[in-house]
Amino acid sequence: MARLLQVYLDSQVDETTAEAVAQHLRDCGDCGLEARTYRAIKRAVARRSVPTPEAVRRLRTFAEELLNRDQGEHSV
Repeated sequence: MARLLQVYLDSQVDETTAEAVAQHLRDCGDCGLEARTYRAIKRAVARRSVPTPEAVRRLRTFAEELLNRDQGEHSV
């Protein structure tokens, strides 16, 4: 789900996939939280030319969590 989540949040999926991912995000608290975190980081980075140390820490933590997840743990 992690790879699909990123392309979904970057609006790079077809409509059918987008609907399926959106439903999954409504149903899965963990993935919903990841989506909200990703969006917040993306907004923060867009507002600033240099991210704050806190944003970098949150992004690093987020990326590490995604990498450590078992593939297929959350599937659409």
